[in-house]
Amino acid sequence: MLFFCYSISMHGIIIANQEIGHNEYKIKRFKEEFIKLGMTLDLVLNDGTLAAIENNEIKINLPVCDFIIYLDKDIYLARLLEKSGYRLFNKADFIKLCDDKVLTFIACANKGIRMPKTYAGPLIYTELKEENYKFLKTIEEDLGFPMIVKKVYGSLGEGVYLVNNSDELRKLYGEIYRNPILFQEYIPSSRGKSLRIMVIDQQVIGGFVRYNHVDFRSNFGETADGRTLPNPEKYFSFAEDIAKKLEIEYAGIDLLIGDDEEPILCEINSNAFFEEFEKVTKINVAEKVALLIKKKMGGAK
Repeated sequence: MLFFCYSISMHGIIIANQEIGHNEYKIKRFKEEFIKLGMTLDLVLNDGTLAAIENNEIKINLPVCDFIIYLDKDIYLARLLEKSGYRLFNKADFIKLCDDKVLTFIACANKGIRMPKTYAGPLIYTELKEENYKFLKTIEEDLGFPMIVKKVYGSLGEGVYLVNNSDELRKLYGEIYRNPILFQEYIPSSRGKSLRIMVIDQQVIGGFVRYNHVDFRSNFGETADGRTLPNPEKYFSFAEDIAKKLEIEYAGIDLLIGDDEEPILCEINSNAFFEEFEKVTKINVAEKVALLIKKKMGGAK
């Protein structure tokens, strides 16, 4: 009796924003590594027409696929796709949790994860009145100066400000108050320096140090650079604890360094760029993501 064995190839879709930007490298690397595992990927740009609600039902305008690598931050499309049965990497809830920096800290609160002291700014829907500034007094008395002010949504260091006194705080607040914002204690020991730890399937795969000798933001602009991470054990352990508590499938966890050299959570990136990470650490992130997805979708380990 003859037995025939057929190789079943999985097919996926990468959904990215129309402004591909830094995702260009990720897309190229994913395609290279997935094809080695017998898995194909098509790129689809989110132009706003991929999903609609028609006749009270969700209508999806996508080719047939087994999974989706979701590189956009459009949470509405992500939820429409999941409600229609698509498997996303990462899932919509995790993308939202990471994209909203306040939700990140709420999710990590009461879990023994060290974080900077943080206040979420009040939402204001009208023009600023004098009484709207009053809460800043409490903020500055509790956090002191300098302090960090961040727009809740942003990446690559954009929308992050170092504020040195009351006048700067009042002026900045008057400029950005219509955005969801947070106020945070400044960690001077981590000025211009942070750690990027990559986790896949709740496990740390490596990390590196980012330096910026010009700006307080380690990941901002052309003056930032990455180096290998010496003595990484406690930082890896800290990041892996976060990964397990949040059940992370794939993310970059950014850590600040306290004055006691202990790790402090800065933020979590659900669709972390990894071009610099692969170059500095020589670790093949794209391959590990491909293996994760193959396992999760029922393929061989």
